[in-house]
Amino acid sequence: MKKRFIFIPLAILIVIAGVLIWACELRHPFGMGLSAELLEGLGPYMSESGGPGYKGDISAQTTNTYITKSTKVMVFPLKEGNDYYRIPTLVQLSNGDLLAFADKRIGSIGDLPNKIEVVYKRSKDNGKTWSAQQLVSPKCTSVDNSYGDAAFILDRKTGNIICVVASGPGFKQSTPNKPIRISVIKSKNNGETWEQPVDITSQIYGSACKDPVRKTWYAAFTSSGNGVQLRNGRMLFVLNVRENSEWNAKLFRNYVMYSDDGGDTWNVSKNYPVHSDGSGGNEAKIVELNDGTLLMAARPGGVFQRYLAKSTDNGETWGTAEPRKDLPSSSSNGDIIYYTSTNNGWDKNRLITMFDTVPYSVSPPAKPYLFYSYDDGNTWRKFMIENGQAGYSSLAILNDGSIGILAEIGGAWNGPIYFMRVNMKYITAGKDSGPFKVKVKQK
Repeated sequence: MKKRFIFIPLAILIVIAGVLIWACELRHPFGMGLSAELLEGLGPYMSESGGPGYKGDISAQTTNTYITKSTKVMVFPLKEGNDYYRIPTLVQLSNGDLLAFADKRIGSIGDLPNKIEVVYKRSKDNGKTWSAQQLVSPKCTSVDNSYGDAAFILDRKTGNIICVVASGPGFKQSTPNKPIRISVIKSKNNGETWEQPVDITSQIYGSACKDPVRKTWYAAFTSSGNGVQLRNGRMLFVLNVRENSEWNAKLFRNYVMYSDDGGDTWNVSKNYPVHSDGSGGNEAKIVELNDGTLLMAARPGGVFQRYLAKSTDNGETWGTAEPRKDLPSSSSNGDIIYYTSTNNGWDKNRLITMFDTVPYSVSPPAKPYLFYSYDDGNTWRKFMIENGQAGYSSLAILNDGSIGILAEIGGAWNGPIYFMRVNMKYITAGKDSGPFKVKVKQK
């Protein structure tokens, strides 16, 4: 009898422990970092189930009110004292904060080699007001410890912010023996503090790289702005690569660097998209489509039309780059986002990108448009954001479901850098009053 009484409490304890473990796994399906509830606010790629795009709630006020660019706020001036500001990125955090990043270029507006720091400002009220600027990269004291052209991913599995930066010689000056350096800077507390840069150049290219082909590359850097995290957790940034000593924009290549371990180690795609005439692309961005196909939208290296290319193996290999007449491009850098997916219960699939459209061969880059697609990029419609000179831009889905824009407006590839907030009703002149939820058809 004593043995039975001992056995029963022990069995009960085992059952209770099992229930607690099961409950913990339900609450922390991605590990003990962030709960599933919190992960619902981590940006446009929030779950391995369903489709890509926004999964939060969108209020009637967000959809029914015209949210217009008239609410734009200057976040960074073109010039402040001896400092210039370029290269915007907008990141929505899970705690509701918005981070606006930029290059602070000291004494000169030029690219590397130059004295550059990556800085950011924070908004706690959906972009209405912004904090004083803070440093992401170490304080720059010379061209040799300069960091710029930052690209970002918010890791939905950990909440970490992954920042990839370029440093050292410029794209034109870089060689295999003295390459542009590529480094990763992480924040594990919503951007309050940033770790020291970790140099990953030898994992990508240059004379110290173990890959026999990539060790001969002359230059590479990541496309500034937002990278992408797939539903399976993989993080990808597009590289702009100069494979040899020749300086010819048509020969620049868009390889992809990717990480499956939160940004600690990196691999490079086996090939790159190339147009039938042999030309490649410049800075480019990737978005994951409903069926898991990846779509790359590239700043053109030849004709003044956006290049689109696809991958069906998570970015390992890429098909032909196709210039699109319905996406005229000035050769500026701009983000692309998957806004809403019918797989998540929304009324329509919505894909959005932004860039300016007047070719610099005609005049300075100008007339930035939002382009939007309801069929995963097969056809596009457009809306002009500004009728004037412009430059680089970045997009983010805000926590209330509206669309955030951070863009160089007013100068050709220069600032100031403005924040704007819009919705579908505004950019379609009332033709699309969504997004709104519908019942998902059972398969």
